[in-house]
Amino acid sequence: MDLTYKQEVGVGAIVLVGAAVFLVSMFYFTGRSLRTGGITVDVMFESVAGLKQGDPVLVSGVKKGRVARVALERVKSVRVTLELSKDVAPHIDASAAVGAMDLFGAKFIDYNPGAREEVLARGRSISGTSTPDIAGVAQGVANRANELMENAANIVSDRLGEDIHNTLLVTQRAMSTLSDMPEGPFIKQTTRTLQATERVMQRVDSMLGSGTGRNVDSISTNLAKLTTHLTHTTVQLDTLLSRMNRGEGTLGRMAADTMMYHDLHELSVSLTTLLTDLKEHPDKYMKPGLVRVKLF
Repeated sequence: MDLTYKQEVGVGAIVLVGAAVFLVSMFYFTGRSLRTGGITVDVMFESVAGLKQGDPVLVSGVKKGRVARVALERVKSVRVTLELSKDVAPHIDASAAVGAMDLFGAKFIDYNPGAREEVLARGRSISGTSTPDIAGVAQGVANRANELMENAANIVSDRLGEDIHNTLLVTQRAMSTLSDMPEGPFIKQTTRTLQATERVMQRVDSMLGSGTGRNVDSISTNLAKLTTHLTHTTVQLDTLLSRMNRGEGTLGRMAADTMMYHDLHELSVSLTTLLTDLKEHPDKYMKPGLVRVKLF
């Protein structure tokens, strides 16, 4: 059946409306504009990090254009053509940067037309920069954290080594003084204290040898325990020396004896000879992982 005139007009109108909707949708989803009279400017980037045609160009957060074209000229050289409104024409100090719009990879151009009066000459391009994305920021934070952890581990290790060295010197002096003296209550107490210190030193040495010294928290905890033991040892030695100065106990009575100086002098000479021999022939006293010192 033939269509009437009104029906033909209606069908034609529907077709025209459909075509118009299609064209508008195409321009909308591709980021193109139906308006003319804008300007174009090229921006050179080393990397655009996923920027594509149609992405918006923002000036202080306001959309003032779009990305018209993205072309790779060579490695680390990408030319991006921007379509901009005339009111944001680029000046010679104009700048542009690729930014992340959200966490899903959408990009935009953060454009600054510049503040100087001289306008950018036609045909000249702008040098663009790429702002770090979420992954880049996270990687930078992780690298910085690793550097801080390494620096902290080095500081703690140096302090721990100094404390161990000082403890060994104190222990050596105490053993040199007490090696030949008769046993008494203070001697036994001091011996137990030094043995406890030696056990702590062995645990610290085992900790460092097993590689756990890289853990700053663990090192700090063990260092606090070591400091506590060292404080206890210092208090015990202080008490012992005070009793000796007052002439109390076996050590006090022996300190007042004039023969004590002679005996200690001979002991010092013997210890010096022993240390000299230890430096010249360390294999006689040391084995890998174990140190044995023979006083006599």
